[in-house]
Formats: sequence, structure tokens, C-alpha cells
Amino acid sequence: MEPNLFRYIWQKSRGEQIVVLAIILVSIPFNWASFDVPKRIVNDAIQGGAFKGGHTTATLMDLTLRLPSWLGGASVKLFEGFQVGQLGLLIGLSSYFLLLVLINGAFKYVINVRKGILGERMLRRMRYDLFSQLMRFRPEDIRAVKPAEIASMIKDEVEPVGSFVGDAFIQPVFLLSQALTALVFIMAQSFWLGSIALLIVLAQAIIIPILRREQLRLGRQRQIVSRQLAGRIGEIVDAGPMIQAHGATAYVQSDIAGRLGRLFDIRYALYKRKFAVKFLNNLLAQVTPFFFYAIGGYFALQGRLDIGQLVAVIAAYRDLPPPIKELIDWDQQRNDVTIKYDQVISQFNSDDTLVLDEEKAVAPLPATGEVQVEALQLLDNRGQPLLTPLSFGVPRPGIVAVVGPHGGGKDVLGRILGRQATNYTGRVLIDGEPLATMSVERASHIIGYAGDEAEIIAGSMRDNILLPLQRHRPTLKPAGAVTPAEHRHFVEAIRSGNSPFPFEADWTDYDGAGLGDRGALAKRVRELLDVLGCTEDVYSLGLGGKVMPPLSEEGTQRLIEARRAVAHELARTDLGELIEPFVADRYNANASVAENLIFGTRTTPRFDNATLLFEPYAHAILKAEALIEPLAEIGARIVATVVEIFAGLPQGHALFERYSFGANFELERLGELSDILAKQDMRSPLDQESERDLVALALGYIEPKHRLNLIDQRLQRRILRARASFRKHLPANAVDDVDFYDPDKVMFGASVRDNLLFGRIGYGVVDAERKVADVVHRALSRAGLEGALYRLGLDTESGIRGRYLPARLRQAIPLMQALIKAPQIAVLDVTGLLAISDDPAGIVARLRGYCSGMTLFLLVGDANLVEDVPLRVVFHGSTGSVEAGALPEAANDAGRQPPRFEDVQRMEVRS
Repeated sequence: MEPNLFRYIWQKSRGEQIVVLAIILVSIPFNWASFDVPKRIVNDAIQGGAFKGGHTTATLMDLTLRLPSWLGGASVKLFEGFQVGQLGLLIGLSSYFLLLVLINGAFKYVINVRKGILGERMLRRMRYDLFSQLMRFRPEDIRAVKPAEIASMIKDEVEPVGSFVGDAFIQPVFLLSQALTALVFIMAQSFWLGSIALLIVLAQAIIIPILRREQLRLGRQRQIVSRQLAGRIGEIVDAGPMIQAHGATAYVQSDIAGRLGRLFDIRYALYKRKFAVKFLNNLLAQVTPFFFYAIGGYFALQGRLDIGQLVAVIAAYRDLPPPIKELIDWDQQRNDVTIKYDQVISQFNSDDTLVLDEEKAVAPLPATGEVQVEALQLLDNRGQPLLTPLSFGVPRPGIVAVVGPHGGGKDVLGRILGRQATNYTGRVLIDGEPLATMSVERASHIIGYAGDEAEIIAGSMRDNILLPLQRHRPTLKPAGAVTPAEHRHFVEAIRSGNSPFPFEADWTDYDGAGLGDRGALAKRVRELLDVLGCTEDVYSLGLGGKVMPPLSEEGTQRLIEARRAVAHELARTDLGELIEPFVADRYNANASVAENLIFGTRTTPRFDNATLLFEPYAHAILKAEALIEPLAEIGARIVATVVEIFAGLPQGHALFERYSFGANFELERLGELSDILAKQDMRSPLDQESERDLVALALGYIEPKHRLNLIDQRLQRRILRARASFRKHLPANAVDDVDFYDPDKVMFGASVRDNLLFGRIGYGVVDAERKVADVVHRALSRAGLEGALYRLGLDTESGIRGRYLPARLRQAIPLMQALIKAPQIAVLDVTGLLAISDDPAGIVARLRGYCSGMTLFLLVGDANLVEDVPLRVVFHGSTGSVEAGALPEAANDAGRQPPRFEDVQRMEVRS
């Protein structure tokens, strides 16, 4: 990016700047006229100067250009005007003054609006340019920056720079035009008064910037400390769970408090300097009227200055200090934002940026060729080897197994081959072309890389899988289908230098990936899920997805039919006893007390367990059925038991999950409740907060799960009576807060699994969930809903870094991203997926079959899985050795071209 702020602004907004400057020049005569009219109102209309010598009329609206006497006094008449009396002259001149006020106000409005739009447009351009520059960083440079600091720079630190853009050229010209107009007008009335005003203005323009240098230094220091604070907070947030687990919260809070203290000291000093300068500036501005009243009055008494001129001078001076003060502020802002711009640009400008080459079409590699690694070596920032010199070659298509432990040379070699590390020595040649000189676009089309760390962004699982197929230009609507708002957004994006293409368009590159349409793409996604053994995980996600309105009548009917099909299949396979269905007059032992009480899906937080006791309607039902005290007693017994069980257990123990009670209670709170109950006098009631928490614990209790023997038949009957009352008397304003269970209705807000089972899987039955899942899957296949469930699973929100996905899918998504675009070279680290898989050998075999037409670099931790691979690179730490594997016939039988063994013989490792 352009390192000079003013050159950057002028290059990107020259046309709009010139238009606004032209408007300012047009406004100068009107500003001058607004200074001259008050003098004429006082001298000619009020004092009658226009009616001297017995004249009864005077000329109004005569347009004459006059030069001051000390410039020769020449004049040019533009319009003769018309004759009016003294009152008419007063009204006419006053109306003329009002018109000039409106005209000058309109000029200021237009200038400020256009200036503001220009600033926002340039701010948008600047943020986009910085983000685009970030995308040109080398992969290792992107990993080296702190996300919080980069986000802070793009979002916050360029904000004042963007605000200054509209003022960069327009503001000084506009303010100087106002100040010079006022100053020249004062000099035209009295040279001495004008000289005094000029001296005061020069004093402000010289002294104030000198005093503000310390402000600039403090402002620069504040920006650096603020950025470091943002980066530190980002680091702590990322490591938050670890910090909590080790009890280091107070320690990091002290760190942040110290940084905030340093920032406070800087800002305190800055405020003192700022208001001292403002005090001096205001003092100088207020001294000038003293000279005007004293010296101007003296000249008026001597007859060297008439009253109208004095009034006009004072009125003109009223408009002189504000633009001067704003000019000084502009100069301060200029220095401040220039420093900010320089600091931000220095973080983004680099000589080691990559070539994107987004506009050119990418030509595929020939069908056959060779990948050569020559003396490849990588050192860390201390000069220690991460990868010792390594050389080998492999024909295309072919396969290389890279074997080694996590964190060693295996991972480094994978990052280099996947174009995720570029600061190495040696060469990687693909058909003789150096990988290091390839553009990002070409390398991304040819190479599919999946590393040892899963990089999953927020969005659905489908969005993450299809990310590599999002091309540079989407399929756009035809001209007639574009709405006016879309057209305006398109034009504005171009004027701001941003990408004009809408994010909502279809960006998928079907042709580039060898796909004809959406159907072929869906088929490839399904094939990859099957290869990686993750199809059932997607179905499980679909079962966990919530059913939300609106739902078509056909969808509702098919879901109800599928529910009946599941019930029939369970009965047919003698697995019906695994499910306890929801029956209106029966207590469901495998559901919580709250679920039995409400007997429906809570679609809003109104009837949550944690606050149910304080909800007026629910409280009335519980009180009417005398359930508050029994539930509080159950909660008290849970506290006593759980606190005793948890004593001495480490965080993360399986019992914490078992005894969660759905209330998300922390162990500290349970301890507090235990202490309160130990001190409780049975003759006095509990405080409201403690009673609420005890009831919330009881509402999450499930007898077969927690097995504390706290619910008997009598209490179940009372809960069933409360259930009936709750539904019967539910107020009208709570109808949308609960969707009651009904075998002939869809339960909105509940998962697909709950809607299909219409009950709860029994606790304590071995392998019950898997058996039920198999039955559900078969029933959905027969009902024709398997595809809908699969699509719902793919639409599951991934969360940041895939936190909402099961571990197997988190590991599989990067592999699918690498293969979905059908690359010619695939670099796949399958170590993480194989570590949690039940069939690692099967996954490796299926991957090799799927990638048979590619050049596959397969990164694994277990050498036994790739014993028959013709070429293996085995790492011990940072040192690798090249080994020849199976015979060529074995490789040919697998459908892959073997490496040339004369090439294998010359492969060696130099360390």
C-alpha cells in the first residue's frame, strides 16, 4: 500500500476531492456578501446614510463590485437595482441577509455531507485494502500475527484515519476560505484592526502546534499500549479454559489491571496537555475583541471608522476564530492520523507478500510429470533445524508415505508441500516449476492440503466443506433481475474500491472442480464422507438438529409418518422397551422432573429450570400443588450427596457430567448451598435465591440417571396433577412459550431425534443409543427422509474452530476441503483422524483408492499402515530418510503408477 497518507488519499479520491473544492470556491462570494450586508443595514437603513441630502428613496439590490480605497477604489456595476424607502431598505437588506444565511448554510450542508460520504467511502476502501494485503501474507507470517491486534488495527485504529480522509484537502481549503474572507473583509474596513487580527492568528498558528508536540508523543504511546492490551486480552480469551483450570485467574487479572493502569497514566497526561493547550488557544482568541472594542471604538470616536464598519468588523471577527481554531485542530489531527497510518501500514507492508494472480485462468498440470524435492531445509527463528536437508522425487501420479511423530519433520514437510511454509531453503519443483514462485491461485488449484491442525471457521459444516470451491467471480443475476438496492450496493462497492460481488450469490466453481452441477457436487461430498467413515456422524448431527417453524404441511405429515415408522420398527425388532414414550397421564421416569411437569418443548427461556420458581404462573402451579417444599427438599438432598461425591475429584471427571442436573451449577455454588443448609434453622424459611437454586436442581433430576432414590409414586402423582393444571390454565401470553407433546403433532424446538422417538431412551441399557440410532436410520430410509436428515446434518453450525462438531468430523473436514476440489496433488495429514477411528486401515485403503489418479503425499504416524507404499519418507525428529517399499507389481495392482526405482536408488538425505 502507498506509505504516504496524503498521496494515498489523493490517488483514491481525486475526482471527488476536486468536486468539493470547486463547491468551496463558488461559496466564497456569498460568504463575503454576508459580512458586508450588516454594515449596510446599520449605516444605510438604520442611520439613514442612504437618504442624506434630502433623498427619500434609495437603491436596493444594486450589484456593484468595489475595491477598497487602499487598492484604488475602482468599481463595476452589475445591476442597477430599484428604489425603496427607508423601511423598505431595512426590510430588503434584512431579507437579503437572511437569504445569504440560508445559502451559506446550504453550502456548508452540501460540503459536509459530501465530505462525510467521501470519508466513509475511503474508510471502507482502506479497511478492504488492509484485509486484502493481509491475505497476501505468507502463511507463516499470518500465523505469527496476533488476531486481536490485526482486528483492532483494521477495525479501530484506521477509524480516525478514515474520518480524516474527508478533511485532508477539503477542510483546510474550506476553513482558509472562511478565515481569509473574514480577515480580508476586516482589513478592507480598517487596516489596523485587520493587522491586529492577523497578528493574533499568526500567534495561534505558531505557538499552539509547538505546544501540541507532546500530545503527539503521548497519542502515539497510547495507540501502541492500547494495541498491546487488545492482543493480550485476545491471548487470554483463547487460553481462558486453561487459565481457569489452573486457577490462575487472579494472576492474569493483575496483568490486565497493570496494563490498564499504564494506559490510564498516558491518557491522564494527555488530557492535562490537551486542556492546557485549549485554555491558551481560547485566551488568545478572546484577547482580540478587547483590541477591537478599544481601538475600533477610538477610531469611531475620531471619525476614522463609522459605526456600521465597526459592527461589520466585529461581526466578521466572530466568524474568524472558529475556522482558525479548527485549522489548528486539523493540523493536530493531521499529525495524529499520519502517525496512526504509518504505524498501521508498517504492519501490513512487506516485501515478502505472495502473488495472488486472481484474474488469470489456471491451467492444469499435464497428466504425467514429476515432483522433485531438492535439498529442502527449514530453520526456526533461532537457527535450529525444523527440517534437515532432504531430497527425493516422485512421478505423477504416484504416492509417497510420510511417516513420523507429531510435531516433527513430517508436519514441516507437509506444510512446505502444501504451500503453508515458504521461508525454506532448497527447492520443490512440480514438473520443473518451483513451488515457491507459483501464485496463490495456481497453487491452490493444483494442491490440496490438510494439515495437522483443523482450521474450521464459523458457519455450517457444508459451508466449510465447500470453501475451496468458492471462486473469484460468482454467478450473477441477469440485468433485469437486479433490484435497485442491489444495483446501488454494486455501484457503491466499485466507488469504494471493494469487491462488488454479493456474498449471497452462488460462488461455487463447478467446472473448475470437474463437476457439472449441484447433483454431482452432492455426490462427491457423500463419497468423501464414506471414504473417511463419517457419514453416520452427519446423520447423528441431523438427528440432533432442531425442528423449527415454519414447516410445510407435507413436511409435517412426513415427520409424523416417520415417527410412526420408527415406533413400528422398534416394535418389530423387539427394541420397543428401550424407549419410554411420552404419555399424557404417565410419569416418564427417563425424563427430568421439569420435562414431566411441563410435558412439552420450551421454545423460549420463560420456563427454564433456573428461573422457573420465580416465573409467576409456574410458581402459582407449584404452590397450588404443594410442590415447592418437596422439590426444595429433593434439591437439598442432591446437594448433600453431590458435594460428598465431588469431594477430592479432579475437574473434568466423568461424574461431573453425570450429576450436571441440567442446571450448569458450579461446584462452588453447590458448596455454598451446602454451607447454607448446614446453618439453616428449620423454623425459618430459606432465602429466595437458595430456594430457587434447590428447586432448579430438583427440576433437572432423572431417577434412572442419577439413582439417588428421591422420587416415589406419591410425588409422581402430584407432578402429574401439576402437569394437567399447567396445560389447562396456561395463560394466553404463554402459548408460544411451550409446545406440548402430542403424538399427532410436530414438536417445534425439539430435536429431530426427539420428534421421531417421541420419548426418552432408557438409562442404564447397554448400547441403547446405538441400537436405537440404527433403527431410526432404517425407518427413515423406508420413509424417504434419509436425504432430508443428511442435508440437515450438513447444515449444522460448526462454531469457531468446529467446537459444535464431534471430534471425528473436526478432523475430517480439512481432508474433505483438500479433496473436494479434485486437486492433482494431495498432501493429507490423516494422523488425527486415524487416532480416533475404529478402522484406521480401512480409511487409509479407501483414501488411496479415491486418490489413485492424484499424486498423494500421505502423512501418518503409524508406519504399519503404509507398509506396501512404494516410497516412504520416515522421520525421526527433524531428520528424514527415504525408503523404497513394496514391489512395482503391488503398486500396479492397487491402480497406482509406481516410482522409478532408478530414481529411488539415487534418493538420499543430507543432514
